[in-house]
Amino acid sequence: MKKIVAFIGLGFLASCVATQTPYEKYLEGKPLVNYPYKAGASPANIRNIGTDCEIEAAQRVPQNIVVRTTPTYTTPTQTYCNRVGTQVLCNTTGGQTYGGQVSSYDANANLRVRAYAQCMSRRGVRFLNIPACPNGVDLSSQNNEKVLRPLSKRTCYQVYPNGGLAIGDG
Repeated sequence: MKKIVAFIGLGFLASCVATQTPYEKYLEGKPLVNYPYKAGASPANIRNIGTDCEIEAAQRVPQNIVVRTTPTYTTPTQTYCNRVGTQVLCNTTGGQTYGGQVSSYDANANLRVRAYAQCMSRRGVRFLNIPACPNGVDLSSQNNEKVLRPLSKRTCYQVYPNGGLAIGDG
């Protein structure tokens, strides 16, 4: 079976929030999660499709910022006074206000994410979890592919110490 490989920049991986580097995740055998993949497309083409779909989703589903304020509660005040000789000493407690925190969120954020995914799907891009290549598999000696090849049961990925990424048949 012909081996395939694609060297791709880590632009898609950089968007993931993680404490581990992609190389460290690869060494631990973790899959490449939600990787945008379209057989026959170049990585640059997939990035362009992604940008177009982000714009489309933003236009189709505008922000709907909702502002919330938590209810407030003020404790009752109490004043205690004591007479000491000719003086009256008073101490007031209470009167603290709790709550009233203001927060905001975009009520349309989840719908916009779905519109983005719908656009990507319509343009032939799937989000895949690609397994790490097993030990002993080396994709670096394969030819540098300009486009992503069709997937197979042996498709896997490697990340190299220099940050390069390869996807191919292991």
